[in-house]
Amino acid sequence: MNIPPVHHQHGFTLTEVLIAIVVLSIGMLGLSRLTVSTITVQTANERLANAEALLQDRLERLKTSGYAGAATVSATEAYGTIPQYTTYQRVTSVAVDTPATNMKTVTVTVSWQLGQKTLSASTILGE
Repeated sequence: MNIPPVHHQHGFTLTEVLIAIVVLSIGMLGLSRLTVSTITVQTANERLANAEALLQDRLERLKTSGYAGAATVSATEAYGTIPQYTTYQRVTSVAVDTPATNMKTVTVTVSWQLGQKTLSASTILGE
């Protein structure tokens, strides 16, 4: 009596391969969503950092010009007029004798995304 040898096949079935592809696809979709979210947050942070730099620059220049130099500072730098920051608008306003006599309150507001986002800060200059 001859018994035929037992053959064991090695490898994966088509069903196993398809299941592996589906699992891998779900993982890749999750990673792509994470990448998009990371880029969005990084872009928002970069825009906020630029606005902070513009705000700080204006406030520092006002502080160095002093009380007398703040007299002629009220101005609006519209979108497209600030070199290297064309998507930003900067508004500087001066309130005289506020909060007290011989004091000026200077407020700087930086806007971007056509006014949807703003950042503002104030300082008081005394004579």
